Amino acid sequence: MRNSKTVKIVRITLLVVFFISIIPILAMAFYAKPLFDDYNSTVIFRKYYENRNYLMAILSPIIWTIGMYISWQGTYTAEFLFALQPGAWPIPAYWLTTFIIIGSVSVSVDFFFRTIADKMFNSDKNYGSIIALLILTIQFQKVPFIHQGFYWYNGAIYYSFFFALALIEVALMLRLLFSKNEINRKRSVLMAVLAFVISGGNYSTALVNCLFLFLLMFYVYVTDKGKFRALRLICIVAFIGLVISMIAPGNAVRAASDGVSMPALRAIYKSVEYALWSIKWWLRPWQIAIFMCMVPVINKMVARSKVKFRFPVVALALMFGLYVAQMTPPFYGLSSPGAERQIDMYYYSFYLLITGCLIYMEGWIIQKLPEHCAWIEKVVFFLPAIGALVLVVGVAVKGVGDFNSYKIWDDIASGRAEQYDREYKAIAGKMAAEDGTCYVQDISQWTYSLDKLDIQKDPEYWTNKSLAEYYGCEQVILSK
Repeated sequence: MRNSKTVKIVRITLLVVFFISIIPILAMAFYAKPLFDDYNSTVIFRKYYENRNYLMAILSPIIWTIGMYISWQGTYTAEFLFALQPGAWPIPAYWLTTFIIIGSVSVSVDFFFRTIADKMFNSDKNYGSIIALLILTIQFQKVPFIHQGFYWYNGAIYYSFFFALALIEVALMLRLLFSKNEINRKRSVLMAVLAFVISGGNYSTALVNCLFLFLLMFYVYVTDKGKFRALRLICIVAFIGLVISMIAPGNAVRAASDGVSMPALRAIYKSVEYALWSIKWWLRPWQIAIFMCMVPVINKMVARSKVKFRFPVVALALMFGLYVAQMTPPFYGLSSPGAERQIDMYYYSFYLLITGCLIYMEGWIIQKLPEHCAWIEKVVFFLPAIGALVLVVGVAVKGVGDFNSYKIWDDIASGRAEQYDREYKAIAGKMAAEDGTCYVQDISQWTYSLDKLDIQKDPEYWTNKSLAEYYGCEQVILSK
C-alpha cells in the first residue's frame, strides 16, 4: 500500500468480498418471522389498526412505551422502537430487520474507523475503511448467536442497533474534538438528542456511552476548555436520560420478578472475569489472521500522526475498562452476562477493543523508536501474507462450514428455511382464524438461524399469552 491508488484497489476488493460474504445472511431475512417479544410490543398497534382507529394506531408506540415504563422497564427509546416492529405493519416487512441491523452495524463501524483515520490521525480515510471491512467480514461470519443478532427484531434492535448508534455518536464526538472549527450550538443540540436516544436503550450501551462521554469531557477540560462548554451539554443530557431510564417504576417490578441481583462489587469482579474469558474465547486463528492483516494498515495510518501516544498502560486500561463496563449491568441485575443477543454485542465490542489496542501500541512503538520506523515498516509488511496463509490453511483444513453464511445457505438450499416458512404461516393462520381456545403445534423444522415459536402446553406461559392476545384468541395451547 505505497500509494493511494493501491489503497483504493485494496478497499474495493475487500468491499466486494464483504458484500458477497453477506448475501446468504441477507437472503435468509425473507424467511424470518416475528417471535417472542415481537408480539407483545405490537399488540396495541394491531388492535387499533384492525378497529380502523388509525390515529391511535399511529400513537400506539408512545402508549406502549409509557405502559412499559410504568410496568416493566425504563428503556424508553428501545420500547418505542420495539412497537415499530415491521412484521406487524399493514404490509408486513419483517425482512427489514436483518437489513437494518447489517446496515447500521456496517455503517457505524466504517464511519468510526474512517473518522479515526481522517480526523484523528490526518491520514487517508481509506485506511479506516480497510480496517472496518476486515473486521466486518469476519465479524458477521463468526457472530455467536446469529438468530438473535440478525433475525429477531426485538433482540437485535435492543443490542446491535444501539451498539451502532453509540459507535456513530463516538465518531461524531471525535470529529467535534479534532475539528479546528468552533462547535456551533445547533450541532451540540443534535448530538445531545442522539445521546438522549442512546440513554434510552439497553443499560450496557447507555452506561458505556455515559462513561465515554465523561472521560472525553475530562480530557477536553484539561486540553481545550473552549470546547468543554459546548460539549458538556451532550454529557449532561446523556446522564439525565440514563437516570430517567433507571428510575422507571417498571424496573422495580421487573427486579422483583427476576429476583437474582448480585452485589455491585461482585458484579464488577464477575464482569472482569467474563471479559477476560471472552477475549480468550474469541481470539481464535481466524481473528488473529485478520488482526495480522490490519497491522501494516494501522502502521500507515498512524505513522505521521500528530497525536501523542504517551501513556499505553493508561490507554489500554481505559479501553479494557469500557469493554468490561458493558457487562456489569446484567451481572448486577441478573447475575449473568446477559442473553445471547447481548453477548453478540460484546462480540462486536471485542473487535473494537483489540483494534484499539493495536492502534495505540503501534503508535506508541513508532513514536518511541523513530529511528527504527523504516525497519518496523518492513517487518509488518509481511504480516498480511502470514495472516492470509493462516486463513487459506484454515479453510483447507476445516472448510467453510464454520462460517455463518455457509450454515445459512445450507438451510436455504436444503429446503429447511422453506419448510420453516410454511409451518409458521400455517400456525399463524390457524391462530388468526380462531376466536376461542386454539390448539397448535410448534414449528418442527427450525433452523440454525430461525427459531421456533416456543409454544407451551400451559396457556398462561408468557409466549402463549402474547400470541393469544396478538391474534385475538382466548387461549393458545400446544397440542400433542
